[in-house]
Amino acid sequence: MTVFDERADVFSHTGGVHQAGLATNHQIEASFIDIGRHNALDKLFGFILLNKFPVKDYCILFSGRISSEVILKVSKIGSGILLAKSAPTDLALKLANDLQITAVGFIRNTSLNVYTHEGRIE
Repeated sequence: MTVFDERADVFSHTGGVHQAGLATNHQIEASFIDIGRHNALDKLFGFILLNKFPVKDYCILFSGRISSEVILKVSKIGSGILLAKSAPTDLALKLANDLQITAVGFIRNTSLNVYTHEGRIE
């Protein structure tokens, strides 16, 4: 998440955009920004579809709040892990649990909250 934050040049200048990315433990494969958090995630999904990118071994990085709609998009994308800088809603956590998605929020430096399916996080 530190590298993800470092790539947020527009956010550091404006404070007014969201970012969505695709990453492994070792690198960020792609990241997209937009004024809308859903649009940033949609741009990432478009990249994945256009490039026929295999997402099973990747996690989604996200700057926004974890809503039920975000969880549904992550499920459609096919990734099992969502790492976010912000908070989840109660409905989002229920969906994440039902859809077998690991939802992690409030990621800051050395702390984070794992809300669902914590066995995937070391």
